Amino acid sequence: MYQEIHLKLTPLSPITQSVVALNPFLDSDDVPLPSELVDLIQRRLTVTADCNAEMCTQSAGDLAASLRVIEQSISVDSRPAELVSAQQNAERHISAWKDRTQDYLRQKAAEMKDLMMIVARTAEVVAAQDQTHNKDLKGLTERLKSIAELEDITRLRSCLVASVEEMSRTVEQMSRETEKLRRSLETELSTYRSRLEQTEQAALVDPLTGLANRRRIETELNARIRRGQPMVMMLVDLNRFKAINDTHGHLAGDQILRQFAAELKQVANQSDLVGRWGGDEFVVLFNGGRTQAESMRQRIEQWVWGTYPVKVEKGAPSIKLQITAAIGVGIWQQGMNSAELLQMADASMYSDKPRSKSA
Repeated sequence: MYQEIHLKLTPLSPITQSVVALNPFLDSDDVPLPSELVDLIQRRLTVTADCNAEMCTQSAGDLAASLRVIEQSISVDSRPAELVSAQQNAERHISAWKDRTQDYLRQKAAEMKDLMMIVARTAEVVAAQDQTHNKDLKGLTERLKSIAELEDITRLRSCLVASVEEMSRTVEQMSRETEKLRRSLETELSTYRSRLEQTEQAALVDPLTGLANRRRIETELNARIRRGQPMVMMLVDLNRFKAINDTHGHLAGDQILRQFAAELKQVANQSDLVGRWGGDEFVVLFNGGRTQAESMRQRIEQWVWGTYPVKVEKGAPSIKLQITAAIGVGIWQQGMNSAELLQMADASMYSDKPRSKSA
């Protein structure tokens, strides 16, 4: 059906081109940025967010919300390095959105192909069945026409009785085959529905850590907002994770992510949603307010921070790495949307970076 799906993201180039204009200002943070340049970058982000918000994929809304948060984080008071960082952050979000959308479209294409194969097989069976019974009924019709020309009453009666019995057997056979076909279709459709449910569940799980993925987090976050539930969104960002990947390799980094995810899941309550937001960033969604948020922070710092063993090379002894994380807290209030809650948690997390790194 579809061998491969390619997405061309035209909004990326204008954002990159806008930030190229920052080059003359990068050598000094003292030189004020032209308000027109800042306005241009903000407009690029807004247009990109609006365009993607109108798209019908599952992940478009996520990208739009992220870009709006980035757009709101910059102003004429921003330094050149901050604008470059915002641009790089926007490109990372667009790249991640592209990957998620490609995976989603490939999955849907495969599901449609499976359904089309079921319909095609059903059509073949029905057609074959109809051809067989049409042939039998056509022969019976020809015999009935010939019977109408008989003059011998005894023979006419005998032929009619035989024809009625033959028709009865044909109808019974058609009924049995139809029932068999119905049961076969029910079994096949039940199997397909089960596969579809498994695929939908798999699409909500982060393959590396087994936690809820970003799509699952966003769905639950928006559902809780619609219900008006008091809740906390906690962002947990590992410290110095890039240095681990650079020094010990990405396999070591993956081990840290899996172990950290398991420990984070252990300290959460059963009703909490624990997920991987992306990269080395995790999210915990839970009911409550500031008191519950402080209690969760203490549990994470006491039980999840610590020493983690990592196998750097096959056959080599494990090394131990000390892991801490910056923790950001967003407390939802009436009227607040998901982007605003994320922005609150994100700002809180960056404020906590110095404290958590020195712990």
